[in-house]
Amino acid sequence: MDDAKRAGETFDSIAEHFDRTRNRTWDEVIEFIKAGEGRLLDMGCGNGRHSLAALEYGYDVTGLDASGKLLDICRKKTNSMDWIKGDVKTLPFEKQAFNRVVCIAVIHHLKKNRTDCVKEIRRVLKSDGRALISTWAREQDRWELEEDQRDVMVPWHLEDGTVVQRFYHLYTLEELVEEVKRGELKVIRAYNSGGNNYVECRR
Repeated sequence: MDDAKRAGETFDSIAEHFDRTRNRTWDEVIEFIKAGEGRLLDMGCGNGRHSLAALEYGYDVTGLDASGKLLDICRKKTNSMDWIKGDVKTLPFEKQAFNRVVCIAVIHHLKKNRTDCVKEIRRVLKSDGRALISTWAREQDRWELEEDQRDVMVPWHLEDGTVVQRFYHLYTLEELVEEVKRGELKVIRAYNSGGNNYVECRR
């Protein structure tokens, strides 16, 4: 099963509970959004929390996700932007279409060819555009891993007792920086905050 189909099915199964429990926008993303203008792509937009924030800052926003059920939830929140079902490794947009791209807690759900996602970010960024990519940090204390282990399954507990397993590839900050460089983006800054790794980058 390809990554988009697998991730879409996983998040379809938890969409309503995800929306009820994941409403806080991340300060790091808001800081990035506030610094720009124009067209913004929210890759792996989930329940739209950061897309809606970008709308408030005056962007022309497009949200893309593999989960049709999450996108249905997004459409009920606003029809002032485009919500598109798609694959982050094969974006349905022309090159240099966006001034800003946010890819928040997305790339770590891909089992293979993660660099393809970064290359797609580069392709759709305008020449002076910038992107913010984040992942869960392997450096978190919660993980009990073998030295070379990066892939884990993390349970999501639904209210009816159902457990849905989600795939994560855990990057160290240095590894995420190297991933961004393999995708031919230039690193502006890289940092850890709140248990997540962030890389701000440009073409």
